[in-house]
Amino acid sequence: MKRLLLPLSCVFVAAPAAAQPAASTAPPPAPATDNAVAKPLRFSFTSTSAFGVTHAKFFNQLVGARLDYRFTPRFAFGAAFAYANLKGKDRRVSNVLPEVSTEYRVPLKGETVGMPVRFALGFLPKNGPTLRIGGGFDISATDSVSFELIPLEPMVWITRDRPEVSLDAHAGVRIAF
Repeated sequence: MKRLLLPLSCVFVAAPAAAQPAASTAPPPAPATDNAVAKPLRFSFTSTSAFGVTHAKFFNQLVGARLDYRFTPRFAFGAAFAYANLKGKDRRVSNVLPEVSTEYRVPLKGETVGMPVRFALGFLPKNGPTLRIGGGFDISATDSVSFELIPLEPMVWITRDRPEVSLDAHAGVRIAF
């Protein structure tokens, strides 16, 4: 019998490499950007005084609450409900005014002082739609609490007879969470 001589490399089969941990394929966490909002939700308590300037001179008072979602530190979208004490034909009447709004905040002094510019659409039952555009100031007291003041906020009230225009003064306290 003849012996077959194999080279040493053929005789020993290479053992599989020891299991090594797979390299992480997940990207590293992205650094925080200026667009990150630490507390995106804001709850506001608001009061608005409306002074009618067209056909029927009137005074209406709105007291309510608004919930905003901030997409960025400058842009927010929200919804509000306000109790409305309105001038009626013969006497004062009560109603509720639901609104949706969008807001753009222009920073004036860092993040502490800013100028919110707001556009709101609403519907007053038994009367009709409302439209309001306002711009004013907001001042942050803490990271979570701020105050807003909109001294001149024109508003259009569509009534059954004709549209009415008011110049409103708006104040509110906002709490971010």
